[in-house]
Amino acid sequence: MTTTKQKIVIAGGTGFVGQGIIKQLPPQLFDVHSLSRHGRQPKNGDSTTYHAVDFNQPDKLQAVIMDADWVIDAIGILLPNPIKKQNYQNSSYEPAKKLIDVVVQSPKTKFLFVSANTGPFFMRPYLKAKRAVEEDMAQLLPKRSFSVYPGIIFDKDRTSSYLPGLMVARLRGISYFYKLRAIPRTYFAKEIKKILLGHRSELQQRRV
Repeated sequence: MTTTKQKIVIAGGTGFVGQGIIKQLPPQLFDVHSLSRHGRQPKNGDSTTYHAVDFNQPDKLQAVIMDADWVIDAIGILLPNPIKKQNYQNSSYEPAKKLIDVVVQSPKTKFLFVSANTGPFFMRPYLKAKRAVEEDMAQLLPKRSFSVYPGIIFDKDRTSSYLPGLMVARLRGISYFYKLRAIPRTYFAKEIKKILLGHRSELQQRRV
């Protein structure tokens, strides 16, 4: 078990999933850094260091990541947004690939990717982007990369996912909904913490 304070870099640390993880990482054990395009610190008084970074500038990413113990990729979109010109290639795959390329240059740093267990048929492009990242991880970071496979991550802080997530979770006795693997955000974040402390999580195994 790891007992020394670890430096954790969370790409997407200002987002729904990233903020959930941050809430479960006590400053006594973790020196947490958030990477996002805007770098705005939420008004919650946490001890995280928030960085505004351009993911197209690897030297800026390297400056934060070079001495990190872990980089967690919590970036990504659930659905494309043509108005914002967001698609799975430019908003999920490419940021992850840029992070991986930087982590390759930091020999002690491990990479933790928030993948996905499964999804309905219309989410196939979303799952394809996740698989593409995992393939890059296997090729470039075969011994330093890890994935977790949640489904719907839900919390009362996000009403759009709370009721659907709660419904799917309550129907987990049915095979289809079991595979959708809806989990509370707090539980997900606690499992991430477990991995950072050197333990294995059930989320590292796909549900089939």
